[in-house]
Amino acid sequence: RWPLTHWATDTEQIIENAYKECAQYGLGAMDALHISAAISVGAVEFLTYEKPEKSIFRTKSIQVISIVPGSD
Repeated sequence: RWPLTHWATDTEQIIENAYKECAQYGLGAMDALHISAAISVGAVEFLTYEKPEKSIFRTKSIQVISIVPGSD
């Protein structure tokens, strides 16, 4: 049922994984934290208003999908 709500609560692990995202894929800190938090709750896709040329799309940890109109 929608909407599903999950809270990412293991902040130490999220920060550690975000650091790895930054180092491995060159993500900005906030993007890496968002990706890490999404992964920590079992997400398999990450929806964003970022355009596909932004650094968040470099991650290989989760499928990132732009919902910007005309970005497909």
